Amino acid sequence: MMLDATTPVAYPNREAWGRYYEKFRLPLVNSLSSRYSYADREDAVEEAFHKLMHLKDREAYGDNLPDTEAKWFYALYWQARSKLSHLRERNERHAEYVESAAQELSELFVCGFQGMMMDSELKSRALVRALEMFRDEQDVSRRDLAVYVRRMSGESAKAVASRYGITSNNVDQIKYRMGVLLRKHGPRCFERALRVEACSFGFGRAA
Repeated sequence: MMLDATTPVAYPNREAWGRYYEKFRLPLVNSLSSRYSYADREDAVEEAFHKLMHLKDREAYGDNLPDTEAKWFYALYWQARSKLSHLRERNERHAEYVESAAQELSELFVCGFQGMMMDSELKSRALVRALEMFRDEQDVSRRDLAVYVRRMSGESAKAVASRYGITSNNVDQIKYRMGVLLRKHGPRCFERALRVEACSFGFGRAA
């Protein structure tokens, strides 16, 4: 795609944004790192257009207001890239949280498997996968899981309630409901996760 880097352009109006969208959208998606899924790159580009069209006015640019077609393209590019960077940071934080929470809940997930000899890395990977299975299948929010983990680790109901902006009664209800769900579904999730991870480790079956 050829970009005009010399002809001055006015601050985009609705029609100009429409032309830029038609011309820039696909090249922007393709220019972003392939480390991200195509869907994530599409979302980042859509978000970039939304922010520059509706949330950022010309005064916000100061002396760096884009004044050519090429500069508007790169303004959108850097906005989309920033969006992806934040997405990666959130995903990394989420992965760390899930790994930590899985270890905290290992006794509930591994109930019935304590006598089984298994590689420590295999067990850790299976715990993380089991927790993700459990959250997805039982529609458990990250907040409810965090409430349960904090209460089981000894934090008071009052402190947990204050942290998450709920009542102590809510905390007790969440703790009870989560305990029931984990005891009922946790071991089965772990068994399925163990099979998957055992195969990926080349063990064939988690026997």
